[in-house]
Amino acid sequence: MLWQCARQGQPAGGPKDVDAPILISSNPTNGQKNFTGKNITLIFDEYVKLKDPKEEIIINPTPGTNTKYLVKKKTVTIIPEYPWQTNTTYSVAFRNGIQDINESNSAEDLHLAFSTGSTIDSLSIRGHVTEVFKEKPPEKLLVALYQSDSFNIFQDRPVYFTKTSKTGEFSINNLKEGKYYVYAFEDKNKNTKVDSKTEVYGFLPYAIDVPQNSDSLHIPLVHLDARPLKLSSTKNTSSISIIRFNKPIDSVNIVAEKNKILYTYGDNFSEIFVYKKFPKEDSLKIQVYANDSLRQKIDTSLFVKFTDGKIPTEKFRIDEWSLTIHPKSYELKATTHASKIINKINTDSIYFQLDTINYQSVRKEEITFDTLKKIISLKTKLNINPKEKKPKPILLLGKGSFISIDNDSSKSQDVKIEVPTLEETGVVSIEVKTKEKHYQVKMVSADNKIQYSFRDLPKHTFNFVKPTDYKIYIIIDRNNNHRWDPGNFNKKEMVEKVVLYKSIEGKYTFPVRANWEIGPLLITF
Repeated sequence: MLWQCARQGQPAGGPKDVDAPILISSNPTNGQKNFTGKNITLIFDEYVKLKDPKEEIIINPTPGTNTKYLVKKKTVTIIPEYPWQTNTTYSVAFRNGIQDINESNSAEDLHLAFSTGSTIDSLSIRGHVTEVFKEKPPEKLLVALYQSDSFNIFQDRPVYFTKTSKTGEFSINNLKEGKYYVYAFEDKNKNTKVDSKTEVYGFLPYAIDVPQNSDSLHIPLVHLDARPLKLSSTKNTSSISIIRFNKPIDSVNIVAEKNKILYTYGDNFSEIFVYKKFPKEDSLKIQVYANDSLRQKIDTSLFVKFTDGKIPTEKFRIDEWSLTIHPKSYELKATTHASKIINKINTDSIYFQLDTINYQSVRKEEITFDTLKKIISLKTKLNINPKEKKPKPILLLGKGSFISIDNDSSKSQDVKIEVPTLEETGVVSIEVKTKEKHYQVKMVSADNKIQYSFRDLPKHTFNFVKPTDYKIYIIIDRNNNHRWDPGNFNKKEMVEKVVLYKSIEGKYTFPVRANWEIGPLLITF
């Protein structure tokens, strides 16, 4: 009566495996000289597995990208694609490439160095990587070395390389004495070459003399399209010609003999619309000069002509206005973007309503239009009564204030102007300590838009600051050209240094609240 079938269940098991696999032996051994074997063999104290060995196990100098990694029970075997070079020191960093089977514990601090000659090189290069304008250090970036000054980071693969840690730190060990060039990049496509269009990269334009000057190196990274600037195509239509480049351009100038050329950016900064004003049966030769953000230039000539092709027409649109007004002097700056080139501005239809009874007109010289970027700018001083406690002026733009090149009119707009007060805003004081002669200090909002800035001043105070969170960064403008230069690998020009303000608490952002005063914030560089 007590008999019954056995029940299935999970075994009770033992304690959780928290121990990392331990290396019992290896061939070659760490520090071995005159190694003549073909493969590397490692034996551990427990069963192991491989995790992304081609990414995690780094061999310097590399024996080839098709090196094989095999595992069987407790043994790991590395089969190089190319034979080991004679009289060469090899360094193998296993990182998280070898783990135990049960809990994926990685073998800790596992490193192997051996030589095919009679000596082992023991020098190293160390440093850290940061991304310009970013607070968080990049991790798992490739840091590489090359010894020839003709090496091209966009075409050639490095012999020595490693990957950065979570804090952006890196080290390359077992180097011989000599001069090395250092660069870092993202390597998204895992081909150990920099993709100049999609990957962040950085470099030092000068050689590092090992063992001198090989510690505490800093490589700043930028995300730029470094491809040479080229003209991609030209499309002629019944009204315009569209010139397309292979990347966004920073500036452009188009000229033609005895003809004035009207042109503007197209739907993006990599194309230019040229408006044709010459007989339809003719063609016109134009000269195109353009620069990209790396100051790479193009100088080419082409012909534009009329064809039967048409492009879709779009409605004429004036975007929302961006306004700033000084709360005491009432000096106003306003900008907006137009969808088309503006052919005429009717200032009679543009005016300010200062209060219920007072109005102020806009003079022609106070409003301008940037044809290339299609930006409308308005600068004026409002005649507001200083005794007015809380003025609420309005920018009024009647229908037809702007007439486009296609003769369509803009819609009416009423733009309310918020005049800040001391009670509604904050004060931020900044003090700069530096030996640099030229620098720009910029205070940006959470969406990285520049709100306030000053230049080359040891002390400055921002009054009437809108309450929100801010960050501060400083551009070291050593060439004093009033812009940030991203560097150029081909010209061996390094990216201009950018310093981020960081509080004592280790935070990069700080709040500004109404009727608060912050600072002075000390920035040293």
